This record gives sequence, structure tokens and C-alpha cells, in this order.
Amino acid sequence: MPELTNEQRAAVGRGGKCIVSASAGSGKTFVMISKICDYVVGGGDLENVLAITYTQKAAAQMKEKLRAQLIARLKDCGDDTIRAHIKAQLNKIAYADVSTVHSFCSRLIRTYFYEIDADAAFDILGSDDGSEQALISRAADDLFEELY
Repeated sequence: MPELTNEQRAAVGRGGKCIVSASAGSGKTFVMISKICDYVVGGGDLENVLAITYTQKAAAQMKEKLRAQLIARLKDCGDDTIRAHIKAQLNKIAYADVSTVHSFCSRLIRTYFYEIDADAAFDILGSDDGSEQALISRAADDLFEELY
């Protein structure tokens, strides 16, 4: 495991909620995984963790790095109670709330669609989705018609 910088150590050691924001390659994922592992080893539950990133690939990598670091900590742990807790948390990684911004927001909207008068059956469009341009044109046409 690499040595933490002073800034990384401060972020990992800070109790409670934390936002990790830094430039590419600065160790954000490492800090987040270390912080989550410290939380779990200290008795925390992955059901209480929200980790958000920007791509599905990064979210999947975070889960794998979390799994690897928890396994490493499991091997270093001599306390049977903590070992049992880490093992239970390892079983929760597949369902842990480690996701993209889009996935988190869409799940939130689908859960509380009635609060904002939204259709729960909405879709998220990407720039590579052919229907995106058609929807943009339709929305612009509707807006111009309404304003006219």
C-alpha cells in the first residue's frame, strides 16, 4: 500500500462525511477506499456509505479496490470479531452504493418521482444516443411554440 501524503492522511483521518475532490492522478480513489476501509474496520457498515464517481468503469474499479483492500486488512487482523465484521461487509460490496453521479441521481428521482412530479420511467441519454438530438429538437420546438 503506498504511503499517504499529508493531505491524503488528513482526508482519511477526518471523521464523518467527506468530499474528496482533486485533479486526475492525485490519489482520490486511494483516499476514498482507505477512508471507507477505516470506517468498516472500525465497525461501520457499507449500507451507510455513498461513494460517487463519474464513470461506470471507475465505480466498478472502486468496488474492486475496496474488496482488495478489505481482504488485505482481513489478513492483517487478529481480532475475530473485527474479522467477522469485515467478512460480512465483503459480502455487501456488490450492493454497496458506489455509483456514478447519473446512477445516483436517477435512483433518487425514481424513488421520489412523486415529490417533483416527474415520470418514474424516464431515461438518461448519452451523447452517443441517437435519440438525444430528436428530443432536443422536440423540446426546442415545444418551447418556441409555447413562447410564440
